[in-house]
Amino acid sequence: MKKITVQTKAQLDALEKESALTWEGLTTDEESLTQLFDWIKGYTPMKQEVAYVITGATMNLAYGLTGDNAYRDDLHIVSVKLSDIENVDAIVIPRFQVGGRWFDDIVANNRRREEEKMG
Repeated sequence: MKKITVQTKAQLDALEKESALTWEGLTTDEESLTQLFDWIKGYTPMKQEVAYVITGATMNLAYGLTGDNAYRDDLHIVSVKLSDIENVDAIVIPRFQVGGRWFDDIVANNRRREEEKMG
């Protein structure tokens, strides 16, 4: 298992473009990430086990999130690239049971909420 700390907009853009499978508020210790990968592997093999860890502060800065739409700075968001998952179709429905979302949906929802605040 590999853990990559996401720090650049380019890294975020890559996760967004790929619609990475994402969890907000996940702990990022080895036990938690092992459980995450074990859950995925319960449905489909993985090509590689790489967790992309994003802080709330990074999201706020990169996407200009403010007020009640901003994340807590120390919140962890964990993404797994779909290209690292053998059969994505196998997890499309089960992901709802464990709070898994697509990263591009998260970004789009945050963007929409920011725009609504602007008026």
